[in-house]
Amino acid sequence: MNTDMKLKSILVFLLLFCFTFSVAAQNRQRQGGGRFDIQAFNQKKAEYLKKELNLTDAEAKAFLPLEAEFSMKKYEANREARRETRELKRKKDKTDADYKRIVQLNLESEQRDSQLQIEYYKKFAKVLSAEKLEKYRSVDIRFKEDELKRHRERFNSGGDSD
Repeated sequence: MNTDMKLKSILVFLLLFCFTFSVAAQNRQRQGGGRFDIQAFNQKKAEYLKKELNLTDAEAKAFLPLEAEFSMKKYEANREARRETRELKRKKDKTDADYKRIVQLNLESEQRDSQLQIEYYKKFAKVLSAEKLEKYRSVDIRFKEDELKRHRERFNSGGDSD
């Protein structure tokens, strides 16, 4: 009986230790590790695109690196405009010039996006059929909407606020 009690005590201790370790790891992830992980996002997007577009291995090998490059260039091209727009929107007493600048920044971003889209869709057309290329537009939008929805749900439920 004494041995059984020792084993039960050890087992309870180990379970408590594992539980505590798990909770601590989750808290660390929420505090520092909950930041946006671009690599994980890109990997998830690549898997989603491959599935939804029904890409062959050859198509995926040719298309997905191009698509990741396209996404990164769009992100980089508009980074400064997003930063400046965010600052202007946070400003308490915005002037007419501030509003004009926000509009200008948004239009310039859209123009850069359109130029990159034209450039990359020409590249995409070399590796995807016209049908898959057309489908890519809606699949890409749906992926972004789904991810935004998941992010908002996590944020609103008190989870990660990355």
